[in-house]
Amino acid sequence: MTTELILGGARSGKSSHAEWLAMQSGKQVVYIATATAGDEEMAERIVRHQQDRPAEWQLVETPITLAETLRAYDHPDRCLLVDCLTLWLTNCLFNRDLDTDWPEQKAALLSVLDSVQGHIIFVSNEVGQGIVRWAKCHVVSSMKAAGCTKR
Repeated sequence: MTTELILGGARSGKSSHAEWLAMQSGKQVVYIATATAGDEEMAERIVRHQQDRPAEWQLVETPITLAETLRAYDHPDRCLLVDCLTLWLTNCLFNRDLDTDWPEQKAALLSVLDSVQGHIIFVSNEVGQGIVRWAKCHVVSSMKAAGCTKR
């Protein structure tokens, strides 16, 4: 098993780089999207990402149950590209429409990583070197994201 973490600032080319790595893997790519179209701008970004991806890549949308998805699609001949951990964390912490338990989801993800057979590429925003807005929700999510990517 190979696990890679692609970190960078917002709109810095992380997804493009991760997609290039997935293509270079020579494996069947499963693109695991965690984004939800909460507003028009995000909906447009999702469409752009979909148009940029190769047609033969399988798309799985999973805003919350990332560990279950990784377990279900794991195979030695597959590359699982998860884009992105930051949005997944945001969904787990703040989306009241989705039933979630953050500690449970985090534990499940860390547990499944020990048994994955395929190649996983995670994309995540780097949150420790930039400016953090001092609203409580931004501070909490930044601290949790930093802790998540350390593991």
